[in-house]
Amino acid sequence: MKKNMLTFIFAVGTLIFSTQLSAQDKPLSVGFKGGAGLSNYRLGGDMKSFKSKMNIGGSAGVFVKYDLSPNFAVQTGIDGYYSTSKLESTAYRSSDKLKSFGIEIPLYGIIQEDLGSGNAFIGVGPYVGYNISAKLDGINLFKKNNGTGTAMNRFDYGLGGIVGYDFDKNWQINASYKFGLADLHKGVGGSMKSQGASIGISYKF
Repeated sequence: MKKNMLTFIFAVGTLIFSTQLSAQDKPLSVGFKGGAGLSNYRLGGDMKSFKSKMNIGGSAGVFVKYDLSPNFAVQTGIDGYYSTSKLESTAYRSSDKLKSFGIEIPLYGIIQEDLGSGNAFIGVGPYVGYNISAKLDGINLFKKNNGTGTAMNRFDYGLGGIVGYDFDKNWQINASYKFGLADLHKGVGGSMKSQGASIGISYKF
């Protein structure tokens, strides 16, 4: 938990530092972004008796990009997300919907190059996240239920990738993927790790 908290604080510090650079004469841009995506969970151990099927969700947030050179940049930001997935029991042939929302902070190292009248880019890097709410058919998974304790961890972290194209100085389209490394399942003998893909549009200043 302490390690996750330190990672989260580091990412927030990086965002604040990048924002402070905007007051200087630097190639920095700030923008808004939004998108839609699909997400589910990779299940292991005792959770293998369930299947997690992808379902649609969305995200919106702000980002800060700093060009270190014409071909390399770093980008971070804060995303608020809403995700859904279906958990199906292979033993009982039942299906429950898991809904969650929270925040994520990615940090990408980006390679970019002029292409046509715009700019193409690809980036990879870590992310940290914090789940504000998670409910399985109305049951709060962060609240003790019938004395059994909480079912999920709030902190998430992993690796992400992004690819996109800047049409001009303002508009951008992008696609991203995240691969969670944190075990979100609190039960003994099972594991539950997030993953998702999304497409979006951004406007930068």
